[in-house]
Amino acid sequence: MAVVVRKLSKLLKIGQDERGSISLLVGGLFIITVALVVTLTNIAGVAIAKKSLTQATESAAQFGSSALNQDSYYQGEFNEIKMVESLIGLGPDDPGVPIDCNEAASRVEIAMSDWAGGDISLKRVEIDSLQIDSLECDGFELTLSTTARARLAFALPFFNLKEVEIHSTVGSTNERREGLYLFGFRIA
Repeated sequence: MAVVVRKLSKLLKIGQDERGSISLLVGGLFIITVALVVTLTNIAGVAIAKKSLTQATESAAQFGSSALNQDSYYQGEFNEIKMVESLIGLGPDDPGVPIDCNEAASRVEIAMSDWAGGDISLKRVEIDSLQIDSLECDGFELTLSTTARARLAFALPFFNLKEVEIHSTVGSTNERREGLYLFGFRIA
């Protein structure tokens, strides 16, 4: 019995001893800090990849929307009646610059394939598997949606997460500058 009491008292002394407790605290804080650094690095990498994809999508949409539909644009060209209507403020509302949707789709494909297969300085290295989800064109506005995969800087082994899917949707239109146009020249 005396042996058991001695061993219990020894265990109680060890439990009350505070030596080494700071190392447990430092170790715990180190693990939390590393986990936060890994998480924030992955979040920042995905945010930068998303911004890069959005910029590429915007560029392709603007290049596509610059395809002028000349038949619609020059339909009902300027004449004297339209000049008088414009001078007194009764001219027709400007619907915008018409887009040739077939040419726009071709231009978008070219721009996105150039970006995806281009020089490493044009895009983020963590982006791959770029694809165009949808391209909608109503003759005056072009809407483009794209998807890509972004690899994480630090793979998360417990979650089996190595990459994430990012999406971008943009729209583009062309507009004429406001003002008075006489015979193709902007007066005011």
